[in-house]
Amino acid sequence: MRALLTTIAGGPMRAATTAGALVVIAAVASGSGWDLLRATWTMSLAVCGFVTLYAILAVAAAATGACDDQPTPAPKEVDHG
Repeated sequence: MRALLTTIAGGPMRAATTAGALVVIAAVASGSGWDLLRATWTMSLAVCGFVTLYAILAVAAAATGACDDQPTPAPKEVDHG
């Protein structure tokens, strides 16, 4: 199916867009448009929760210094003496 979509639509992003459009058209044509809308709403809520949790963890990591690089000792000068 992926090869067919790539042949029809072009690159991978265009194939994903075409596949999404085909799903929406099929759902609306079969009378399942409300179910698709409900599923989209539920997934958007789940995504918002994930993004919020990730942002909180990122802020906490930055505040505690967990994501800072470890300091490395300065290189010693070579003794040419």
